[in-house]
Order: sequence, then structure tokens, then C-alpha cells
Amino acid sequence: MADLDQPHVAADIAVTHDHDRPGVLAKVLGCVSAAGINIDGYNEMGGVVHVLAVDLAAARKCLTAAGFREVQEQDVVVVPVADEPGAAARVFQRIADAHINVRYSYLATGNRLVIASSDPQAVIKAITG
Repeated sequence: MADLDQPHVAADIAVTHDHDRPGVLAKVLGCVSAAGINIDGYNEMGGVVHVLAVDLAAARKCLTAAGFREVQEQDVVVVPVADEPGAAARVFQRIADAHINVRYSYLATGNRLVIASSDPQAVIKAITG
């Protein structure tokens, strides 16, 4: 079990629906919460919804049952940051200094950054080293 107060690797699932229309995001969040699964973070862009949840298998099951199609599962780094100006910028500067490309990022609950790259362990090393 990861120490949630430290940067750690988790996984997010990305899903899409054949009909990107009003209410799709509500349907994603509603079906996961109706299954009793806490959503730690999410991002929607261009009809693709990323969901960060502790019980990813259960989230996948309910999303698939609701008609969503999984397009990706990605290991991500979850990084707690202070709620102050420049906190996220400092994290991303360390990643940039290590020449690591960030595929995508979003903010999760508890003021945590979710960072996807091709090498999550390198991201952890860059921000903790």
C-alpha cells in the first residue's frame, strides 16, 4: 500500500462513449459513485474521461456495464503538493530538468497532481531526488 502523503504510482482508466453529448460526464461520475467507488480524481477532454480510483477494477466493471469503452489504462504518478503559488510549477520544473515528457496531467482530490509519462519511476526520482 502506497503512503498517500508521498509521490506514488497509481493507475487511471480512460473511457469514451460513442455519443459525446451533454450528460456523459455526469453518467461516468454517477455510475462510479453509485457503485460505491470513491473517485480520487478525474479529467475530461475531447470526449475522453480519465478516472483515478482506488478500486480500478470495480470502476472498469461499472463503466463497461454502463456502455463506456475503455481506451487506456495508464500508470500515473500521484504527487501531493502544497496549496500555494508555484507548488505545481516546481514539480513540473524538476520533471522538465530531468528531460521527462509529461503525456497528461490533472489535479486530484486532496491537492494532488496526477502525472502520466512513459516512465513513472523516473518521475518519482526526479521529484524526490
